[in-house]
Amino acid sequence: MTDVQIFQILGITYLVIGIGIINNPDFYKKMIKDFTEDPPVIYLGGLVALVIGCFLVVLHNNWTKDWSVIITIFGWAALIKGLFLIVLPKASIRFSNAFNEMKELLKVWGIIVAILGGLLCWLGFFTV
Repeated sequence: MTDVQIFQILGITYLVIGIGIINNPDFYKKMIKDFTEDPPVIYLGGLVALVIGCFLVVLHNNWTKDWSVIITIFGWAALIKGLFLIVLPKASIRFSNAFNEMKELLKVWGIIVAILGGLLCWLGFFTV
């Protein structure tokens, strides 16, 4: 898989998630609340993040001085998130609940995720 393809996949995913959060904040607040109340979902979320992180780190652990380093950073972030969810589930629940209680933070997060998705799409589709 090439850097361009990884940028395209991550870009589309983050752009759609960001727009979803912006357009449906109440849905995502409920989803976060439900997520923290269901241990198997926390475990599966951690497992998915861990596997995606491992995949990106093993196949793309390149600390270069160009845009492709973003893929490595995403890989390590996913791996660490997966470890956090699996090894420290109670701490992740407290963190998620605190995040969920801050009313405007979710909208800001949605905007950040959408902008990040747009940047990744730009790198994947327009810088070839």
